[in-house]
Amino acid sequence: MEKERISAVILKDKKILLVTGFNEEYYWTPGGKLEAGESHEQTMRRELEEEIGVKLIKMKYYFTYKGINVITNKNQVVHCYIVNFEGEIVPRKEITKFGWFSKADFENERLKMFEEAEKNLIPKLIKDNLL
Repeated sequence: MEKERISAVILKDKKILLVTGFNEEYYWTPGGKLEAGESHEQTMRRELEEEIGVKLIKMKYYFTYKGINVITNKNQVVHCYIVNFEGEIVPRKEITKFGWFSKADFENERLKMFEEAEKNLIPKLIKDNLL
């Protein structure tokens, strides 16, 4: 059975917010897995508060992709939403740091992302002229 994940695509000045944790080797978008009975919005609200300490204001569906979760090595479906929030970003829980990254950061391979996000999300953002 595929796990579902909600991904917060947070954009500012043609840059995307990415977070890291664990061994700080890879970056990813804030978000997480749906818990039993949760809607996408409930999951997004919970994950944004737990991971970066901000309050969800608005979320707009962007797209969905399928891939393999590199941590669990299991199939997952990732639902991406463009998100607006209020509050100051403060890394919490498993998040140790965050940054804003531009198209150039990906073209110059200045950072490592989890592979599925890097090959699905980032090219779409560039194609749609959001990065």
